[in-house]
Amino acid sequence: MADKKPRKRRLKNAMDVRRYLADLINRLEAGKIEPALAGRAGYLANILLRAIEAGELEDRVKALEDALSRNGQPGGQP
Repeated sequence: MADKKPRKRRLKNAMDVRRYLADLINRLEAGKIEPALAGRAGYLANILLRAIEAGELEDRVKALEDALSRNGQPGGQP
């Protein structure tokens, strides 16, 4: 039997990571993946999720700061 190549996953946003985690849980419950591997993969996925969310938050804050600057309120001062 030929070895199956692991599927490359592109985890670019929070939804991708949430789907990956759901798939990981389903595979674990089905006995298709070892608990230790699932634990390590889940841990890393959660780190990635937090990094993505932090980046999204930074982008939102920057957009708000830019909008305030365009409205004549540099630094958020009225």
